[in-house]
Amino acid sequence: MKRLGNLVVLVAVLSVCSPLIAAQEAQTQEKAASVKIGYGWSIKDGVKEAVKEAISSVNSHLGKTRSDYALLFSTVGYDSEDVLKQVKKQFGSGVKIYGATSCLGVMTKDGFHVGEVGSLAIMAISSDKISFGVGGANLDQAASPRQAAKQAIIAAIKDAGKSEKDIPNLVLITAAPGKEEEILLGIADVIGKRVPVIGGSSADNTIEGFWRQYANDQVYSNGLALTAIYTDLTLGIAFQSEYYRTIKRGTVTRAEGRVIYEINGKPAAEVYNRWLGGKLSEVLKTGGTILSRTTFYPLAKVIKGEGGETHYLSIHPLSFDLPAKSLTVFADMKTGDKIQLMRGNWEQLLNRTRRTSLQALRNGGLLAEDVGFGIFTFCAGTMLAIPREEMPKMPLLINNAIGGAPFIGTFTFGEQGYLAGVGNRHGNLVNSMIVFNKELSLRKSSP
Repeated sequence: MKRLGNLVVLVAVLSVCSPLIAAQEAQTQEKAASVKIGYGWSIKDGVKEAVKEAISSVNSHLGKTRSDYALLFSTVGYDSEDVLKQVKKQFGSGVKIYGATSCLGVMTKDGFHVGEVGSLAIMAISSDKISFGVGGANLDQAASPRQAAKQAIIAAIKDAGKSEKDIPNLVLITAAPGKEEEILLGIADVIGKRVPVIGGSSADNTIEGFWRQYANDQVYSNGLALTAIYTDLTLGIAFQSEYYRTIKRGTVTRAEGRVIYEINGKPAAEVYNRWLGGKLSEVLKTGGTILSRTTFYPLAKVIKGEGGETHYLSIHPLSFDLPAKSLTVFADMKTGDKIQLMRGNWEQLLNRTRRTSLQALRNGGLLAEDVGFGIFTFCAGTMLAIPREEMPKMPLLINNAIGGAPFIGTFTFGEQGYLAGVGNRHGNLVNSMIVFNKELSLRKSSP
């Protein structure tokens, strides 16, 4: 964690030569290149046409190179079953698919893509230095979310051609919202808590449960999808919740699941409203949702790491509930949790896209010119708090940070990531970036 005043940043990471020499260097670089990327997107109304357009772009980037792994993010205006069917048809057999539905739109280096019906983005990766394995599980058919996660990560490891003893370097995660903490525990049961698990919960446009998860041939409505990644390439990872701290802080004195009943021994809704200067007094009388009014005023769990690190992990308040005057949030809370009120504004949330990307480079010891590709996760709540006319600046800021390297981005209903000295945690109003370097020969250093 780094501080700039009261701003808290949560971090999980020309030469001159002869034509002959230049030609030799170009040939050497081409041979050394370890990653090739094809990406595409579409906002066409029909699923078949949209998938065809996106994959045509993917293939134009890859040329004759064949990929065996692709990330897929789409919005719920499209039929998700049809999306996966068309993607599999266009790619043919042998391509592993991982992804989920995204809120409102998707991102690539080309822009912020929102269609009248829907939008989708696809990134295919070809590398002899990365092994991918995809696994999924249906939460409705498992004994528990924790057991489902164990099933999914074991399947992903085997899909990568590895054994359970082979611990991946990184795990990508997307799941239906609601049981993220238990899912993270199940993953840790298999691979431990030191492997970064990065991603976000699948989303729809209206919080009505229309979200879906993609795992190879499966589309789940209440499931999870994982990718186990094995690589010798340097990774840069950042998991960032960036708000200004206030002096309002307390202890959760009674909580169960995602409901905070008391803060400092008093009804939680009363305390939170008082911390906000009475901004929600009318809702306190009637009960009800406060979601859209609290994006700039989240609570943060104050979490201590093994090495003395202090992390502020933001939690999004959802509603005031009567008659208990309790506060429902989007993450599990426990009695004894230390919390603090944060504050922010849309400009801060917009600019975070660049800062998170830069932090990922720093954590990987990389420069923008080193990046082969990136995977960006952005909380849907923070995205929706940015004025619509400003949203197209998000990919521009990411491009500025990573030198225009290909990336794919999704908007999620809850985010998961790695905290130094703590392990993997679930939070809200968070974003993350993963960057992979292009070549083994590039600089490698610790954050």
